[in-house]
Amino acid sequence: MARKPVLSPSRIRTYLLCEVKYYHTYLNPRGKFYMRAKREYSFGTTLHAVLQHLHASGGVEAVTVEQLQQVMQQQWVTAGYESPHEEQQFQQVAAALLEQYHARAQKSLKQTPPEKRPRLLMQERLLRMDMGRFALVGRVDRVDEYPDGTLEIIDYKSWRTDVAPEEVHDDLAMCCYQLLLKQLYPDRRIIATIVALQTGAFASASLTDEELAEFREDIRLLGEEIVSRDFEYLEPKRIPHCEECDFLPLCQRIWERL
Repeated sequence: MARKPVLSPSRIRTYLLCEVKYYHTYLNPRGKFYMRAKREYSFGTTLHAVLQHLHASGGVEAVTVEQLQQVMQQQWVTAGYESPHEEQQFQQVAAALLEQYHARAQKSLKQTPPEKRPRLLMQERLLRMDMGRFALVGRVDRVDEYPDGTLEIIDYKSWRTDVAPEEVHDDLAMCCYQLLLKQLYPDRRIIATIVALQTGAFASASLTDEELAEFREDIRLLGEEIVSRDFEYLEPKRIPHCEECDFLPLCQRIWERL
């Protein structure tokens, strides 16, 4: 029996950006030979791993800044940097961001009475929902549970400096995470928060039950379109993203033939 296709927010986002990129990234076995390591991904992966360690180990009450820096060195992902000098520069940036994050978390802890503080419910958890012809999955960075039962999905953005509530409300991944978590906790209030690690700025939003139902139907229809699509005869289109795409050489060959 064939395995059910799996779609994630990143897969769906890639499809909406460019169907050809989706094909080469997820369906074409030879696509992996064109994909290059990127420092932005390595940097983000490192920060996520360090913050996961911080919150899993008891938070800022249990982990010092110095310990956090040590974890950063241990978890550092080296792929994608153009030179040792560039990598060292990014390590300095990461160290500064983590120090600022630790300081902000300490300040927030002092300002929040113990009876109102959330507890860590899950980290780096893969959530899954059956959508009929495919399964929707999403990996949440962190979910906190508040004393009143509210669940807060927290998503770290390594390169963002600012974020607004309307951006969180309309973010594809954050909507998917709310839908997936609501399946597990149908009677809980769920809010989604994006944290811009560069500045500490954050914003939150929450979909109503009606919005979640509408979003679920939209995702079902889009997902069915993706899994039933015949990608064999795609004709690549030129879009602004092309110059940054790993698969540009493949598309250029087709354009030259045409």
